[in-house]
Amino acid sequence: MPPTILPKALRQGDTIALISPSARLNDLLPRSLARGKAFLESLGFPIKIIYTSLPPSTTITESIHVRSEELHSAFSDPSIAAIICTIGGAHANELLPFLNYDLIRSHPKIFLGYSDTTFLHYAIESRTGLRTFYGPSILTDFSDHPSPIPFTVDHFLHVLSATSGPVGPLPRSSIGTAEHSEFLYGNDESTTPRTLIQAPSWRWLRPGCATGRLYGGTVSCVVRLQGTPYAPPSWEDKILFLESAMGDSLTHPYSVGQFRSSLVDLALSGALGQIRGLVVGRGYKYDEKMQDELAGVIVEVLDTIVGRGQKVEIPILMNVDFGHTSPFLTLPVGARVRVDAERDEVVVLEAGVEM
Repeated sequence: MPPTILPKALRQGDTIALISPSARLNDLLPRSLARGKAFLESLGFPIKIIYTSLPPSTTITESIHVRSEELHSAFSDPSIAAIICTIGGAHANELLPFLNYDLIRSHPKIFLGYSDTTFLHYAIESRTGLRTFYGPSILTDFSDHPSPIPFTVDHFLHVLSATSGPVGPLPRSSIGTAEHSEFLYGNDESTTPRTLIQAPSWRWLRPGCATGRLYGGTVSCVVRLQGTPYAPPSWEDKILFLESAMGDSLTHPYSVGQFRSSLVDLALSGALGQIRGLVVGRGYKYDEKMQDELAGVIVEVLDTIVGRGQKVEIPILMNVDFGHTSPFLTLPVGARVRVDAERDEVVVLEAGVEM
């Protein structure tokens, strides 16, 4: 693995680029995108949107070329300090063989996104050593009406603008939502705010204390990365973080049965037998019953498939503030973390950025 490169800290006045390396919703949701752009500008960050409208007749080859070049443009532009994805999608993995990793390594900067951006995090880190960040996207978080959830914004600024020292303990929000904003269902005119409810509390499924490097992402993407040259060669020093996307549509969750299948795949790959700890985010549209079902599945898969009937003694935590829900922590991928059930904390032991 290449040596770790920390991107420069984000400072007020720095320009942020918005790119769409997977789903292309800029033309479908212009008002919502403009709202997210305006919010970041209100924080003191000029915004540059790097996006080329593509006709319906665009081929896969043409789409890959355009999306790759947009990402290259964002990294190579010396005026840009950070890159945030507008949203996830289903096709970010298509870019991996076509990215110029030497260019990215030579122009390190903050790169932030989630969902199938998982593929880009693994590729960029494995090929360049650049620390990237699993966290909020524009349309799913910063475009909220009337404004983003402050918890998301505060942690985004804390991690990416920190002046010195490690990120520290992960905070937890007392409120949250397991729903997407109404405009993401296609009604760009909608200004209906998301309904906020009491967030589910952290839930320790297994006690223990472990330290390792934070790796993970959307569980279906992590599964698909196994066996590729972009996955870590070993998971022995890792704290694995996982979260679930939607099911077959925005109206359905990724079922507990689907999560179970993904966990079994990770067990069969050897990853679950090597990790030092497991941290699971809040599930999209998961109610209390589904949370209970998932908790049972996690423990049983580990003990039955990995432990062969023996209890697997690693700390396991559920309901942390990341995933296809809000609010959303900003997680530095690859940073050393400590997961401690007795102290009821997850602590990032390193800085995410450098001065």
